[in-house]
Amino acid sequence: MTAIDHRQLRSALEFAVLIAAEGQKRRPPRPFPKELKPFLSQRRLAGTALGRVRRAVEGDPTFRAAIFAGALPELVDEIGRLWLGGAEGWEDAAAEIVLRHEADADSIDVRRDLKRSEKRRAAAEQAAARIQIELLQRDATIAEHAAELDALRSEGSKARDEIDRMRAELIDTRNEIRHARDREAAAVARAEVAASARLASSPRAAPPDSAPDSGQPDAAEARRRLIEAIEASREFVAHLNSLLIIDEKVSEPVAQAQRGSQRTAVVLPGGVISTSAEAARHLVAAGAPIFIDGYNVAKLGWPDRGLEDQRNALIDRAENVARRHAAEITIVFDGASVVGAHAPRRRHVRVVFSPEGVTADDVIRAEVGSISDEVPVVVVTNDREIVADVKAAGANVIPSNAFIAAL
Repeated sequence: MTAIDHRQLRSALEFAVLIAAEGQKRRPPRPFPKELKPFLSQRRLAGTALGRVRRAVEGDPTFRAAIFAGALPELVDEIGRLWLGGAEGWEDAAAEIVLRHEADADSIDVRRDLKRSEKRRAAAEQAAARIQIELLQRDATIAEHAAELDALRSEGSKARDEIDRMRAELIDTRNEIRHARDREAAAVARAEVAASARLASSPRAAPPDSAPDSGQPDAAEARRRLIEAIEASREFVAHLNSLLIIDEKVSEPVAQAQRGSQRTAVVLPGGVISTSAEAARHLVAAGAPIFIDGYNVAKLGWPDRGLEDQRNALIDRAENVARRHAAEITIVFDGASVVGAHAPRRRHVRVVFSPEGVTADDVIRAEVGSISDEVPVVVVTNDREIVADVKAAGANVIPSNAFIAAL
């Protein structure tokens, strides 16, 4: 077996360094032997560096095989390709080529070298063109995703409008039920007064020798029917009351928050934009209680995951924030009846699910309204309705995207 000098492998070694350097420009970067890192910026390797590069490539069979797969004859000479392939007996085959080249050294045509260089340049231009095509395709994909996001935002806006309409209808229905209850109570009272008057005017007992008057209704029977009607009316009223799902514990603090507050918001450092990640990091570390609109943040931060994974991802990140800044964090999710909507007990983050018939938005408003005006409060959400309400209550607001960027 004949040993091949490092210099005779120059084209293959320089090609390996070139591929490693180009691979670092990809996203994600392609792996390469860490020993090549000092040479990635060198267009031509020094003679003293050839041995180090050779040992690095030979020490990484995977990288060596990848380089061999792309080693075209226009880019790497025959000896270099034999070395990269590493087939049995390659050194003897390379030695024969070396001898043949040495014998024909004087007759090498300079124009052949120029032609080979031209082919290498053309191959490099083709590779650059392929990369440009990939970038254009990626830009097109990003544009498609942006259009889909705009469509989803439009649908979300329509859904919010529909919810507002349904809430208005619910309020009207509740008012109608209350009015019906009032009218029913008045009717029952009038019926009771009329029954009492009739009983008072009827004879207490008929003479034993007198026959009953067929034209007068039996007083006991009339009283029994009236009592049954009253009981039925009361049952109906109870049924109407059950339809009025009003959580006083939530509605009162919400109303208080909407009436305004004397709370002083946390002041941001000069030059910091309130919707930036820098502002989010400052507010998280300010020591104020933090309320997070759970699904508003989770669905924005991890849109490709399932609902439970989104919740867990947000809770895990919030746990880290709470430990790092000793922050008091509460995450509010919609719907305690959702399957799987029960987070494990944690030491640093409080997780709340809104009760049936109550939204997470109302719970957040209630929580903010229940805190003393002397305590600053921070709310994390992109929901414009919550933003307006909690700002009226003197709270700082962190946009969901800024909070995610600060995690």
